[in-house]
Amino acid sequence: MNAIAATIAVDIARTQSAVLFKSPSSTSFTSTSSSDKDASTTPTLFEQASVDTDDAKALNTHSREITMVDLPPEELDIVQALGDRTPESIECVRINRCRMNCETFQLLVDALCKYELPCLHTVDISQNRVGGAQAGAALAKLLTHAPTIRFLSLGWNQLSLVDLKALAATDSGTCSIQCLDLRANPLGTSHKLSSKNAKKHAESVDNIWVSALVAAMPNLTHVQMAQATIDDSSLVCLLHALTAKVSCLEYIGLEWLGLGSRLATVRSIMSGLVPADLAVPVRSLHLNLAANNLGDGGVKIIAESGAMLTSLTLACNFITERGTGMLAKWLPSSGLLALELSDNYFGDQGIASLLVTDGRHQSAYSPYNQLTSLGLNSCCLTDTSLRMLTDALTYNWAPLASLRILRNNRMSPGAKVAL
Repeated sequence: MNAIAATIAVDIARTQSAVLFKSPSSTSFTSTSSSDKDASTTPTLFEQASVDTDDAKALNTHSREITMVDLPPEELDIVQALGDRTPESIECVRINRCRMNCETFQLLVDALCKYELPCLHTVDISQNRVGGAQAGAALAKLLTHAPTIRFLSLGWNQLSLVDLKALAATDSGTCSIQCLDLRANPLGTSHKLSSKNAKKHAESVDNIWVSALVAAMPNLTHVQMAQATIDDSSLVCLLHALTAKVSCLEYIGLEWLGLGSRLATVRSIMSGLVPADLAVPVRSLHLNLAANNLGDGGVKIIAESGAMLTSLTLACNFITERGTGMLAKWLPSSGLLALELSDNYFGDQGIASLLVTDGRHQSAYSPYNQLTSLGLNSCCLTDTSLRMLTDALTYNWAPLASLRILRNNRMSPGAKVAL
């Protein structure tokens, strides 16, 4: 209890607006949030910081990063941005908000490929206008020329899955991509398709080349697709390929996809997470379904799917006490170590439902479930919830090491201290 009390004290002391961003030159990616990585509703793969043009030029003079931000596309010049530095020292290329289209991107890739880039590990071309089959071919050329690239940010462009088809032909033995950011791209036609158009689109996004595309990136650990426009068949096809082909996958971000109106797709997604062999250890995977308006209907599908994963984010999904009751029944068999329920206003009744056990668990030596992290920020909780949580922990409901209860304004400070 001392350990969790210390964690809670730290969580309470944090400011509500604090956001931790991963450095763009870091060697690994993590989810980000207002409290910790398990509380993430909009994790980022790259810091989208505003950089003035003059600051970017000064940065380029001394850093190992080529940065071009808020420049007209006609002023994008790799040779000028490189300056007096040696290409061998460059670790990151960042081109943001430059209205760069496919043709300009191709020219920049051709310019980069004239140099040896043995240290290049990050390419960030987010917030441009890159799209089309030619863009996919240019990406394939760059990844083949610089196989050390591990972090690829393509968010907020005009790319579809079909545009990336050229990547399927790259050598999987040389591709080092670990983190792929595809946020806010038109990855597939809108899910609001006529049956005729849906059938035609399904033929263009088939299992064969999508599987080849995923197989070409065997080192993927993080895939971010928040706010992307993608139809049901494309989404299911891609996710099934990811979960089947990539054994080291750690994070899938599917926030803001409107899955609450596409519950059949949620069922298909969860079916890909059902283990074929229950004797095999649960894979370390964080699935982020925040802000999808899933409601209790979506929670029911998840809880009854038989899926097993280690971390699940369901923040901001209009879950009520009925939904938390379904989660309570699923927790012992889910394999979950972290559950994020913040911004669901289920109140004390939701906590009561979540803490229900099957009646056989009475201060057992083993916990009822394996949760070590639970997020309950902004859930309309009162002191009653804190008392229920205290009793549950006393009876070994879960080995919690982190409990987040920020922005529950009806709680008294004294009750938090007591917990």
